[in-house]
Amino acid sequence: MRTSIVDTRLPKAAPPTETTAETDFQTDQVTIPVKLCNLPPLNAIASQLLVLSADPDIDIGQLARVVGGDPALAADVLFLANSSLFGFPSRMHSLRHAMALLGLDRIKALAMTVAMRGFLGKPNPLIHQCWQHSVACALVCDEISTIFDISSDRAYTAGVMHDIGRLGLLKTYPKEMTPVLTSQHKDMQAVLRAEREVLKVDHGFAGSWLVSHWAFPEDFSEICKHHHDAPSAADSQILRLVKTACSIADLIGFPAVRCEEQPSYLDATAPLHPWLGRREVPPVEDLRADVTARLAVLQS
Repeated sequence: MRTSIVDTRLPKAAPPTETTAETDFQTDQVTIPVKLCNLPPLNAIASQLLVLSADPDIDIGQLARVVGGDPALAADVLFLANSSLFGFPSRMHSLRHAMALLGLDRIKALAMTVAMRGFLGKPNPLIHQCWQHSVACALVCDEISTIFDISSDRAYTAGVMHDIGRLGLLKTYPKEMTPVLTSQHKDMQAVLRAEREVLKVDHGFAGSWLVSHWAFPEDFSEICKHHHDAPSAADSQILRLVKTACSIADLIGFPAVRCEEQPSYLDATAPLHPWLGRREVPPVEDLRADVTARLAVLQS
């Protein structure tokens, strides 16, 4: 049996850059990363799924064996497969049958949703608020992923993971994060400043530390750290997608924190326009209705 060795040393955080909002804080690179990385990791099966997602030759049989290795995860995936989210005419009693009908992309996305829900533990209103934003962002990523020719499961997973730092900080420092999340701020840069004032770190850096510690692919670290930066020509396509989806999730009614200033839908989707070609951005009301309906099922 092959054993893999993972470097569990805490990653050294890079110094803040001018593109990561304002360099107005000195990050505690010891205490906070240690506490964050003492959080229970994501489900081990979900971590394997992330690795398998990068394998173009993965098949249903391999994926079924991995998901089936965790009975609770398999049961939740099967439950979602039988939900109104997909509307199949007959009930599915076999994980392999469900996976064959749903396809690889949907199964990987559903498994990541279930794993993230497990990471959050016992829900409370603030965790629910942040979780709802993360899933709404993931659903928007899924909806607009074809604009960049990014697979739906990769887009969805990037969206659901983008705010893992905020969730990690809330679980680790609930007393400090509560006033940040319950206050109304001018804009997202004010939110980041508020986080730094109370914790000497913002949720972008916190997320980057967490996913690096969990040995997730490098682009997850980039997404966590930079998803609130202004659009840049240097952005990867997946980062551009998540930045846009995060803004859209806020303005269609699923913000993690309340801000007075919100971009219009036209402004939020402007970074997509050079990539559209013959594709179209979904109308905002259609997108809101679809995300709301799918989110209701995933939260049931």
